[in-house]
Amino acid sequence: MSDRPPPFTALRAVEAASRHRSFTSAARELQITHSAVSQSIRRLELDLGTRLFERKGGAMEPSSAALRLAQTYSEAQESLSRAMREVLGSQTGAVLGIAMPAVLGRLWFSAKIARLNEALPDVEVQVSTREGGEGADIALAWSSKAVKGALCELSYLPLCAPALAAKLDVAQPKALLRSPLIADTPDGWGLWAGRWAPSAKAPRVHLFDDPAMALDAAVQGGGIVLSNVFAAESYLASGRLAALGLEVSAGQWLTARVQASPETAEAAERFVMWLRLELRRSQALAQGHAPRGE
Repeated sequence: MSDRPPPFTALRAVEAASRHRSFTSAARELQITHSAVSQSIRRLELDLGTRLFERKGGAMEPSSAALRLAQTYSEAQESLSRAMREVLGSQTGAVLGIAMPAVLGRLWFSAKIARLNEALPDVEVQVSTREGGEGADIALAWSSKAVKGALCELSYLPLCAPALAAKLDVAQPKALLRSPLIADTPDGWGLWAGRWAPSAKAPRVHLFDDPAMALDAAVQGGGIVLSNVFAAESYLASGRLAALGLEVSAGQWLTARVQASPETAEAAERFVMWLRLELRRSQALAQGHAPRGE
């Protein structure tokens, strides 16, 4: 390579495609075309003289070089974000009202407070899980449309107790449907089967209206639970559950409606930037816990 600056646009595409294992999903997240992602990565491959992705089944599997570039780019993003916060600074603390879905708040965001304290020490949050988000500086909500500026796409991920995972053959997705199934949404396993086992019969599912109850049932060996990656993060991090890979899009995107006052607008912008990075980090962690294909 020459001494020209790093190709940040291409590295951004590599990072997104590595997380999603899909050029299409990466393009959707980055709000660009599939062709733009493909061409950007292809030019980088030519520049580096090595392949970064190989198609395996329905996924684009990143090489070790791609994963290294993706991790380095993600770390650089976080370093730049930290530098921006230091440059911007803040003379006085800001209090932000944050409205968010109850599941996201209880099973994901509450575990991020220590990281929030470290990243934004001058920001206090007042979290509400009431629907609507009226009066909040930032209102988070799930949307069924990939709106511009969406923070992330929601995915469902099958998980189970480690002892059960050791007995399963994830190379045969249809076989997973013969195990006891658990879910916190009525259409989740149907979406999953449509993606990974389209010829299978409609699965029988134990349905819970509380995601934590569904996850706890799987921890106790009750079967394979289909959960979103954010609700399941603490279960994966603690080793109580093992990810089986084979993610499927839930067809929902997290959006942020910012209606902060002039006094809190700068803090709200920094919070949304931090939140976007944390969501991507969680997605990468979930994929890192999943078994790699052959």
